[in-house]
Amino acid sequence: MSESIRRRWDESVFQLLCDLTPASSLDDHPQTPTQLDQAALDAISSTSDTWFNKVQSLYNEPHRAYHNWTHAEDVLSSLDFLLQHQTQMDVTPDHVAILTLAAFFHDVIYDPRSSTNEKDSADLFQEFVEEVQAVMSSHLDNPSGQGSVVATEIKSHIASKVTECIIASASHILSSMKANETNDIIVAIFLDADISILGKPSDAYDKYAGCIRKEYSFVEREVYCSKRAEILEGFLPMDAAASTAVTAGGNEEKRHQYVFATEVGRAEWEVDARSNLKREIELLRRGVIPLFEDARL
Repeated sequence: MSESIRRRWDESVFQLLCDLTPASSLDDHPQTPTQLDQAALDAISSTSDTWFNKVQSLYNEPHRAYHNWTHAEDVLSSLDFLLQHQTQMDVTPDHVAILTLAAFFHDVIYDPRSSTNEKDSADLFQEFVEEVQAVMSSHLDNPSGQGSVVATEIKSHIASKVTECIIASASHILSSMKANETNDIIVAIFLDADISILGKPSDAYDKYAGCIRKEYSFVEREVYCSKRAEILEGFLPMDAAASTAVTAGGNEEKRHQYVFATEVGRAEWEVDARSNLKREIELLRRGVIPLFEDARL
């Protein structure tokens, strides 16, 4: 286990705790986790340990060839790059916590046969937040940590934004367009980090493509090649000559002009992503799947 990865988890959980800690009944100022006694801190630490191990265990499930712990680590690395080079906002500890927790939880539930992975992952994240809050509240309400605790509504900007990032990853292109329209740089950064593999060197991309096929090995080859090519074509931007496409019903719909949502992502990965996508699509149309035989990340 990488110490830096674990440290990032701990720092993000601490930031979440700060956001979850209720205001003091005496002065309406937020308390901080550092004001909790050692018993409370130990209980929260134990809960955090349990959830970190649970998250890592889920990412290490044997059916995952790409959507595994390595992917989560790669997303964190790409987030670092995007945050370091972006100039659109002043990065705060809350921003880092949101993006880090989203990286840990966005694919925590992954079944290639399911169409609800993102929702299920968001639901599991909510369970994590609820458990952390319950442990903390039990010690704030009753320092001994004993007795029942009345559940309270979770009001956390961090938790809400993490959930938003996870759900947004279910429809990358549409979510990227929305993030740009609303100037939501946090969601834009997360989405770019999640698909940064598309813009990596061709050998890394081909390994990724082979791993995706391994996860979908239950799909008949011809069907896989056709559907995978169709999905990849959805990532490719439209012709630069127009900004809309005509639907079957004759209505115009907006089309994206870039694979990536952020200026930094476009500068770093856009050219290679377009090249990789086009190349795999051409291969798939010929029934060729990159590096499928030895795919494992």
